[in-house]
Amino acid sequence: AATPAAQPAQATPPATPPSSGTRASIGSSIPTPSQIKLFMSKTGVTVTELASIVLYEDNEVHFIKEPTTAKISRGQIEWALLLALKNGISNNAFSVDPEELRSICQEKGFYDQANFIKNFKPQSTATLFTGAMEKQGAAQKLSNDGLAELGKLIKELSAAAS
Repeated sequence: AATPAAQPAQATPPATPPSSGTRASIGSSIPTPSQIKLFMSKTGVTVTELASIVLYEDNEVHFIKEPTTAKISRGQIEWALLLALKNGISNNAFSVDPEELRSICQEKGFYDQANFIKNFKPQSTATLFTGAMEKQGAAQKLSNDGLAELGKLIKELSAAAS
């Protein structure tokens, strides 16, 4: 009796991660809390477009399409927008923590220590957030301009993924 019980237990964990059912329903498995639905309504971003750049698995958001710009400052802005998207999906709030952003920019090769926070000060980028991005400062929410810019970025990355 112990052997049949042991076999399904051993067979189940390896079968779960690569399950084709999980991958086939990626788009429908991305949570769409109220702020995500509102964002999609305002920007015209579709679940299909989201699913082409984001994978939601084990209650975590993973990016399957990332910024590829050659410009470090633009890469920092794009990662700020994508982190806000991740938080929107996970926490229903389009916000980005400056230190989380710093970490991902370092990891992805978009970090410029001398100009990192300065990059978020000019009018063109400061308007993307409701408050100033400060070193070790509070998380900042995306403004309406920031949400619009995120919508454009999702559409660009999605088109590149097709």
